[in-house]
Amino acid sequence: MIRLARGATGFRGPHEAPLPRTEAALFRAACFTAAMEARGRAGEMVPGEMHTFRHATLTDGYGRAFTALGHVHLPVVAFTTDAVSEGKPVPGFADPPLWAQAFETAGLQVMGVKELMTPLEEVDVTDLTPAELTEIRYWKPACLGDVLFNWWD
Repeated sequence: MIRLARGATGFRGPHEAPLPRTEAALFRAACFTAAMEARGRAGEMVPGEMHTFRHATLTDGYGRAFTALGHVHLPVVAFTTDAVSEGKPVPGFADPPLWAQAFETAGLQVMGVKELMTPLEEVDVTDLTPAELTEIRYWKPACLGDVLFNWWD
């Protein structure tokens, strides 16, 4: 069973300790390394100030585009092949391309579609705070990916 760590939703209560943070520079560097390995290029990184993830579009040497999603609070990365629109749910997850190994080398866990689509009923949420559980009850995410990569306010 997958166990979610505190910070997965991006929320905390007013009297709770600050959430952990992953370094934006780590994600950015992994994006550039992955793009070099893919013989492609990395687009500008969009910061995750108003949501739980930062993202950047990476294009491989064949012109295929992937958007890398890097969680702001947990060392987790996922991918989509569709454009990410601000305020809208991630349009669908994609299995990581072969060059995603650069993110693992940087110390980030790369998640595939099977993990991300795990129904929330099959996810252990015991490490989440009361504030996070309240948000989950309000937003009613269907799967793990919807919890990790959200625009909830």
